Amino acid sequence: MISILGAGAIGQLLAHKLTDASVECQLIVSDTDKYSSQNWQFCDLDKNIRVNQLSSSSASETSLLEIVFVCVKTPQLREALDSIKHRLSDHSQLVLFQNGMGHEDIAKHFVSEQNIFFASNTHGAYRESSQNLVYAGAGQIIVGALNQQSPPKWFNQLSEVNSGLEFEWVNDIRPILWRKLLINAVINPLTAIHRCKNGELINEQYQPQLLALIDETRRFAKEMKFGFAEDIKAIILDVIKQTANNYSSMYQDVVAERTTEIDAINGYLLDQMENKQFHAPHHWALWSQFHVLYPPLKHQAEEKSKEFDQLTYHVTQEHGTERPFTGQYNMHHEQGSYKCVCCGSVLFDDKGKFESGCGWPSFDRAQNNKAIAYRVDNSHNMQRVEILCAQCGSHLGHVFEDGPTETGQRYCVNSVSLDFEPAN
Repeated sequence: MISILGAGAIGQLLAHKLTDASVECQLIVSDTDKYSSQNWQFCDLDKNIRVNQLSSSSASETSLLEIVFVCVKTPQLREALDSIKHRLSDHSQLVLFQNGMGHEDIAKHFVSEQNIFFASNTHGAYRESSQNLVYAGAGQIIVGALNQQSPPKWFNQLSEVNSGLEFEWVNDIRPILWRKLLINAVINPLTAIHRCKNGELINEQYQPQLLALIDETRRFAKEMKFGFAEDIKAIILDVIKQTANNYSSMYQDVVAERTTEIDAINGYLLDQMENKQFHAPHHWALWSQFHVLYPPLKHQAEEKSKEFDQLTYHVTQEHGTERPFTGQYNMHHEQGSYKCVCCGSVLFDDKGKFESGCGWPSFDRAQNNKAIAYRVDNSHNMQRVEILCAQCGSHLGHVFEDGPTETGQRYCVNSVSLDFEPAN
């Protein structure tokens, strides 16, 4: 029995195709999801519509699960696995279909590492309603593991079935995951930022940024010694062409105001670039541009800001500035972390703090480069670079290129934008 965790587009596609091929399978849905019946509508590539009776199971049931295809979005991965942990045994095996990389760090809390597999899917599908699926494009599903092993018994059985899904096994899935991540890291956030279909990225107004990102990606792939490095430009442009009429999943998420997979895709990539000390200004600018537009904790910050005093609200929500030499952290010297007052994200720490004499708390670096978003500020007849909390979009201050340390930077921050947490 193959259990499919998540009744999104890919989960439903797998359920329809495997059911058609007489493979015993079931959809596992959360207790809060309400589906009207066992009848699920499927529109195939030829626009033929039929209704299938798909077997489903509630996450709260108690029967043990053997093979679980995990088809939830990356931000829901931990919560989804936690909902079925009582149904997992030492023999349960997980196949992760999430975009991005690093998901094994979550999955290994639920099953042993040798029972974690990964799938790279290129089939296209979307839901017109909760139980109405449209199959948008044929592809393939490449499955493998990180620890270079031969295919398990269930895969051999599955690959012999004429399901139309084209399952393929690779002994080392890592290069496949990296290739997909690098493609998604360019296409997905760009389509979300510009609110466009994939194919529109080759339009003249978007080309400079697209090509700069592709070239930077090619150089990083070469640094990582990926065999596809020199072909990455052709690969990305071909994906854009082949999916020209598609809206990326990240675009769809921002339109629906859902949590995106930006952390698992671009966040993971930037972490690896930093580990390699790889200079990637275009990818960092993309991360910042995305978070200026779509800070994930914006609503949380807006709610909390309703409780603020007038000054804190004005600074954080209206891009104001406190008077110099008045903030509580200007001459502050304790060891610890400085967090965003609106969402609690760690922004700076005492190691980067220095006395600049400007009248505001000053830092020569962020505690985590992904914590800060940047945008040009042309107010007051000046051109400055405004700094925002990347997670909630709250105003922090400005950054200047006149710092006295090796970074050459001075992050000039309003005290009221910060909360201090002392070191243990």
